[in-house]
Amino acid sequence: MNRTTVALVAAFGAVVLGLAVLLASEAVGASESFVVVGGVVALAGVGVLTGVVMRLPDPGEGEHGGDHA
Repeated sequence: MNRTTVALVAAFGAVVLGLAVLLASEAVGASESFVVVGGVVALAGVGVLTGVVMRLPDPGEGEHGGDHA
């Protein structure tokens, strides 16, 4: 596994974990701080996912260097 794959898995895990905490704490009526923590974790995961995706190479620029149209 390379660094990009690990970063994608970790960021996706943070989004899922944050949303799970957010939804579960809202469903059971937990304190507002749990809702905030879940939202912050989910937003941090989205931010990391955005950063990782921005660093991926352009799929149109393959071995041959661009479009053939």
